[in-house]
Amino acid sequence: MTNPGNQSTALNGTADLQIAASGGTAPLTFSATGLPTGLSISSSGRITGTATAAGTYNVTVTAKDAANKTGSTGFTWTVSGGTGCVPAQLLGNAGFETGSAAPWTTSSGVVDNSASQAAHSGSWKAWLNGYGSSHTDSAAQTVSLPTGCRATLSYWLHIDTAETTTSTAYDKLTVTVNGTTVATWSNLNKNTGYSQKTVDLSAYAGQSVTVKFNGVEDSSLQTSFVIDDTAVQIGS
Repeated sequence: MTNPGNQSTALNGTADLQIAASGGTAPLTFSATGLPTGLSISSSGRITGTATAAGTYNVTVTAKDAANKTGSTGFTWTVSGGTGCVPAQLLGNAGFETGSAAPWTTSSGVVDNSASQAAHSGSWKAWLNGYGSSHTDSAAQTVSLPTGCRATLSYWLHIDTAETTTSTAYDKLTVTVNGTTVATWSNLNKNTGYSQKTVDLSAYAGQSVTVKFNGVEDSSLQTSFVIDDTAVQIGS
């Protein structure tokens, strides 16, 4: 396989690069890992797209022939330019410590400081469900991600349940970004404390994104989805 050398593209610039390879049993099929956000490779080895997030990416391209023999090459791809990528946390009331929901939009009673479920830090958290009856709770907030920035959603989650099954997800928490499901949790994921979850939001750079937690509980045996210390962190 021919190494194309290190590549560079301006932020929001387009890319068009054909990877060359020879030998093996035709046809060759190409794949790649580590491509800049917004770029993709075709099975014939052509890398195209619009680079939407600044940074330096370590790219590996692999070619596989009809006999399943492979060859790989690696190079860096730098996407430069853009503004507004000073590291920052964008969510308002990220730990719910104001004692009210805003700027979150939540179901009634979700922002809570009772001792029945401990916060991850401070006194307040978002407590979804836990009724032991058919119930839906939600918490959502919209933020704008600067163009060219990398972004990560993180949150701490504790799941407490009275369900005893080890095989059936009766109660579910769905995490969505602009309506697309990025994580699903259920009574099967119960834990004794909090664990931190993360989601890469870099593909949404330059957009307004709505992060939503939606908990749905069935008609019996409570499951509590307790969320705290949320963040949408941006950086270069």
